[in-house]
Amino acid sequence: MKILYINSFYDPYIGGGAEIGLQENVEGMKRLGHDVSVLSLGPYKGLHIDNVNGIKVYRSGYRNIYFHFGKIQSSQWKRVIWHTLDIYNPFNIDSIQKVIALEKPDVISCHNLAGWSISVWDVCYNCGIPIVQVLHDQYLLCPKSNMFNNVQSCKTRCFLCRIMRQPHSSKSNKVTAVVGVSKFVLDQIISFDYFKNVPIRTFIHNSRTFPFHINELQHRLIDEYIVFGFIGTLAKNKGIEMLLETFIKVAKPNWKLRIAGSGKTIYENTLKERFNDPRIVFLGYCSQKDFFTSIDISVVPSLNQETLGIVVIESLMFGVPVIGSNHGGIPEMLCDGENGFIFEPYKPHELGQIMLKMAETLHEWSNKRLLIQKSALPFMDINAWNKNYEHIYIQSINK
Repeated sequence: MKILYINSFYDPYIGGGAEIGLQENVEGMKRLGHDVSVLSLGPYKGLHIDNVNGIKVYRSGYRNIYFHFGKIQSSQWKRVIWHTLDIYNPFNIDSIQKVIALEKPDVISCHNLAGWSISVWDVCYNCGIPIVQVLHDQYLLCPKSNMFNNVQSCKTRCFLCRIMRQPHSSKSNKVTAVVGVSKFVLDQIISFDYFKNVPIRTFIHNSRTFPFHINELQHRLIDEYIVFGFIGTLAKNKGIEMLLETFIKVAKPNWKLRIAGSGKTIYENTLKERFNDPRIVFLGYCSQKDFFTSIDISVVPSLNQETLGIVVIESLMFGVPVIGSNHGGIPEMLCDGENGFIFEPYKPHELGQIMLKMAETLHEWSNKRLLIQKSALPFMDINAWNKNYEHIYIQSINK
């Protein structure tokens, strides 16, 4: 089976969990004996071919006013033009057609389409190739992909989102199969009349592997400090600001907060200046191994409807309990009192109360490490996960 994957970015351009999961799936399909290739966007003109871990990766130069990857945030007027063109970008069509002609895939697996736009669907459909659309976020509902209005999560779509996504619902029926990375994101997007006539509609939780054996690592031992941790993009919708505010209010002298990850330069610098406290450490990039073996409790305080939250899976795999937002797909991975706690992020006092409660019972949580890791087992069977996708691809070809 020949599979062509289309996504906004591919290694080394890692925007988040979508790219991590995509690479796992691409390399997993290759291990299963399939012929795989990737089409992504790059920060240049023309079409380039790379080799990443034995995978042929086509990188098409961006056909918009800027390449939407990196720490620098473009001006508002540029962002407006970019998103307007991204409603349906006709300038990408030739590069998609060229790669399809070169690869002659049996099925096309579409992932994040920001930068490509839904013109991808038309090209693939017109070529008579079945399309599997994997939903990683709310791009099909919201130009910003997160249904977050800079203050809070959107319960309904605003007028601008409805206008800028007007053609998307009807064109979604050109897809052969749609797969959500969580039940939440699948149900949410279908509820807005997307994929009404699509024959295959299902969800497959992401899986995760590491190039080392977790149980052989030296985990953090309890000492006089209690160490909380956050890893991910430093952005308002991720709840980092709310976490820092809560920590400052409730933290004891022996508490620490380790912040791993980066964000847009101006916002990141603002956080560092505003929360200049010796108990708070901004680490920048930090590997999962170094991060999760240095903390006692992980906090995932997303304000937006997080579709799944791969950092929750990673934390559980290391045996680290999670305090997670009750938004989006995060509750699909957590069970109160067993592998962490769920809280309402728009009631920050709930987060503070849970942090105090878990700090007081840290020894009990430390003794639950193996049970916490056991709760991650459904997300650790990478072979079964890839087999599930293989089944979807084969089903789509046979429709």
